[in-house]
Amino acid sequence: MEGHAGAASLLAPAVAICFALATKRVIPSLAAGVVTAALVAASWSPVGAMGGMWSAVRHALFNLDHLTISAFSLAVAATVGVMGESGGTRSMVRRVETYAKGSRGAMVSSWLAGAIVFFDDYANCLVVGNAMGPLCDKHGVSRAKLSYIVDSTAAPVASLALVSTWVGYEVGIIQDALPKDIPSAMAGMTGFSIFIDALPYRFYSLFTIVFVGSVAIMGRDFGPMFHAEQAARRARKQAPVVDEVEHEDRTWLAALPVLTLVVLTLGLLLGDGVHNLGDKASSARLFEILGAAKFPYVDMLCGALVALWVAVSMSVEQKAMDSAQVTRALWKGVHPVFEALVVLYLAWSLVSAVETTGANHYLSELLGPVLPPWALPTAVFLLAGATAFATGTSFGTMGILIPLVVPLAIQLAPELPHILFASTAAVLAGACLGDHASPISDTTVLSALGSGVDVVTHVRTQLPYALTAGSIAVFAGTLPAGFGVNPLLLIPIGAVACIAVVRFVGRSPEDETGGALPADAAAVGSAS
Repeated sequence: MEGHAGAASLLAPAVAICFALATKRVIPSLAAGVVTAALVAASWSPVGAMGGMWSAVRHALFNLDHLTISAFSLAVAATVGVMGESGGTRSMVRRVETYAKGSRGAMVSSWLAGAIVFFDDYANCLVVGNAMGPLCDKHGVSRAKLSYIVDSTAAPVASLALVSTWVGYEVGIIQDALPKDIPSAMAGMTGFSIFIDALPYRFYSLFTIVFVGSVAIMGRDFGPMFHAEQAARRARKQAPVVDEVEHEDRTWLAALPVLTLVVLTLGLLLGDGVHNLGDKASSARLFEILGAAKFPYVDMLCGALVALWVAVSMSVEQKAMDSAQVTRALWKGVHPVFEALVVLYLAWSLVSAVETTGANHYLSELLGPVLPPWALPTAVFLLAGATAFATGTSFGTMGILIPLVVPLAIQLAPELPHILFASTAAVLAGACLGDHASPISDTTVLSALGSGVDVVTHVRTQLPYALTAGSIAVFAGTLPAGFGVNPLLLIPIGAVACIAVVRFVGRSPEDETGGALPADAAAVGSAS
């Protein structure tokens, strides 16, 4: 629709955000947003609103792409469950441990293990935290440091990976947020192609991974984390040596399904893209080929289903599990995803309902004269970070903001696709930042739980690092990207800035373990 309901058109997302802030519950918040949007579109007629709500929910439930994305998410989650219960994932992480030498080796191994378990942030938090804990204790690395490495690797890696439990959700809400009247400069774009093109603009996620690696490799810290590391080093000097327990190597029970998932999915996407591009494929870049895939959701689903079959058949053949255990593993893998799927379907419904109010047109008229296009990615990044921090949910933040940001970016800058890519990425990356800083985030809690440290300590020690990476993401990422600077030039600049901060602001606890610690620092260290 070309018209809009004026300021009332923004009421639905405002209700969803305020409700989430007040209740810390995203599902009823999104539902309240859907109801509000339907009422606004029906001029506050309850009868008309009922029809609007049904139309929005029907679009969400019976869309073939939505069903395919849901099946993909469930298949990946089921594969993760089987790999975890068979001992394959833990064994794969332990294989990384064998290369650890000293405290730096323990931290780098934890960082690399987080990169290996890229397919799910929940699995990353729990598996890597539990598996690497004894190794970190052995080499005097605080549990606070481990929880930071785990938390700040899990969501960024899972959100960037082309095959993970995140990608279906992200691609799905982007696809549904695309307006029907796309300008000619953006013709042919799909949710998946925008996801691919926006990857280099995910500055916070990329810089956080570099920041974690820099901290691990250089062994330098600042803020509360420095004092936690000092306390852990001292405690290690007084701890008795414990013999390590040998574990059966089941690495291939995880490695082969992961390889199948990655190789087959990428192969199908590339083949689909090459076929769709035809003669243009020979001169196209990798991301262009991936973005040109005509049936990306089907390609992803096929890869996930084959990987699930490999995981189940190998576990049974190797006698790691019997059929009853496989059934339990499948359920253990998929049942945490059900809530995420409810959030996803409500987000899709909200997208459809908000569209009928004309919110995107109103925002364009409202912000066009006062918000230049170059400022949109930064404004969106800060808003997404604040929303995720307050609500504790990255998925909910994406579901609330993407339906507004995608159409707004297209209308503010119809001839500048980079504004669309940078703004979309800003929502996804800002949601990760807020998630890392929030004490009520699910991954914050799971990282602390898996690493054996209390949540308050984890947040206190991680927060300065998250805010530092977020600041670098603004000044070396979203701001210059808004002016059209190539993100491939900005990524190395931001990476160097992350390394420089760790090198010149951080200090090595190895060199400063003498003397008494302040009372609060000692508490942080003892908690770890």
